[in-house]
Amino acid sequence: MDIQRKTLPDQHYLYVDREAGFTGNEIADAMGSGFGEVFGFIQQHGLECVSMPVSMYIEMPNGPRMAFRCCMFVSADDAKKASGNVKADVIPAGDVVTALHVGPYANLNVSHKAVWDHIEAQGLKKGMPVWEHYVDDPTTVDEDKLRTEIFCRLG
Repeated sequence: MDIQRKTLPDQHYLYVDREAGFTGNEIADAMGSGFGEVFGFIQQHGLECVSMPVSMYIEMPNGPRMAFRCCMFVSADDAKKASGNVKADVIPAGDVVTALHVGPYANLNVSHKAVWDHIEAQGLKKGMPVWEHYVDDPTTVDEDKLRTEIFCRLG
C-alpha cells in the first residue's frame, strides 16, 4: 500500500450527523440515508458537489456505536447555504497522511490500521478528523475494485 504525506487546502463540506452500531448493515444503512439527505439538499438548492461521498470521523469510536458525518465537499460559497439538518464545516488547510484502499468496504479497517501504523512508525502525531473519500460508485463497480481514499489529519 502506497502511503503518502500531503498538504491539503481548506476543504468545505455539507454534512448530516449519523450514528450506527457495528453489527449487520447498520453502518451501510446510516450512510445510505445520510448521503441521500445531503445529496438531496444539494440537488434541491442547485449546489455543486466537488467530490463523491465522504464519511468523516471527528473522534475515534468508544463503545458499541460509532458517530460519523455523511459529507459532500462543496465550494466555500455553497457551504454557506447549509440549513436545517444539513450543516456546514471546513477541514482547515494542513498536513494529512493518505492511502488508497482497493476492495470491499468491509476491509477498510485493514487499510486504516496500515495508515495509523505508518504515522506511528514515522514519529508523526495523529490528529482528527479521519475521513474516507469513496472514489467509485458501488452500484457500478465490482466490490473487489472499489477505490476509497483514506485521510488522517496530522496533529
